[in-house]
Amino acid sequence: MEILFIGRFQPFHKGHFNTVLSIAKKADTIKIAIGSKQVSFTNRNPFTFEERKEMVERSLKKENIKNFLIFGVEDKNSNNKWFKSLIDTVGYFDSCYTKNRLVYDILTKNKKEVKSIKNFEKNKFSGTRIRRLITENKKVEELLPPETWKVIKKIDGLERIKNIHKTKERRVFTIGHSTRDITNFIDIIKEYGIEEIVDIRTIAKSRHNPQFNSDNLKTVLVENGIGYKQFKELGGLRKASKNSINTFWKNSSFRGFADYMQKKEFKEGIAKLAKLSAKKRIAIMCAEVLPWNCHRSLIADLLTAKHFSVTHIIDHNETLEHKINKHAREYYGNLVYK
Repeated sequence: MEILFIGRFQPFHKGHFNTVLSIAKKADTIKIAIGSKQVSFTNRNPFTFEERKEMVERSLKKENIKNFLIFGVEDKNSNNKWFKSLIDTVGYFDSCYTKNRLVYDILTKNKKEVKSIKNFEKNKFSGTRIRRLITENKKVEELLPPETWKVIKKIDGLERIKNIHKTKERRVFTIGHSTRDITNFIDIIKEYGIEEIVDIRTIAKSRHNPQFNSDNLKTVLVENGIGYKQFKELGGLRKASKNSINTFWKNSSFRGFADYMQKKEFKEGIAKLAKLSAKKRIAIMCAEVLPWNCHRSLIADLLTAKHFSVTHIIDHNETLEHKINKHAREYYGNLVYK
């Protein structure tokens, strides 16, 4: 028997987990459909499809459950299109479990057997409740399978949800290309739904990684439906002023960039970046994989001070929510470091 279980799993909690354990006793194959596949970093859908998939996969493998398949199902603009997409994606199933009323209505209308989920404890195990508890700084670990909790910790998920709640989804991503191959780089930015790369390298080429030379990179990005822009006004390699007020920075490169942040050209670049981020999901890109080794961490400080959330993409299913440098001080609408 093939049984389908549909949910958004934002996050995958113990209610979902116990349902799968129950289904596993009667199913030859459990097909798990993760809904709203293409949506992430919103109040209702904070986690990406790949992050949710990892939560499910790790939790079930920990219990030695092996007879499952995981699918992603995108939202559609009509119920009929959604049902067709579901069938095209997951194929045949004998019956389905869901607690979503709309999904129940669509499936029964199309003559599919839908079964109720028993002992779900909806008032306790609810993604909406768990996300609300997180924004209230309350503990949620006991509501989640241990493997889900590990994934959330790895991606800095608690801070992500709090930031989404605080900044009303005003968000900029950052990424360093490092030595990745171009296919891996494209896969990562697609995973996070990035629509445009903003290159903030002063010299937009790499001797050791020519795949990230601006012309090559732009071509590959456009082929994959992703935009590319260069914002040289946000580039690094700036010289420190003789009378620098950014006395915290001992590293001359960081001090030089902090000094440059006071200039009109930089401020115009930040204004352009903020305007673009209101239209598209963007990621500012430089070379260093770790943000604290790169001048983009200072840009992230300023964006955070301007009430943006900044998410640093480290790798597949690995992110950090930016926390402003404790030595940053507001200074005439900008920042200084003392």
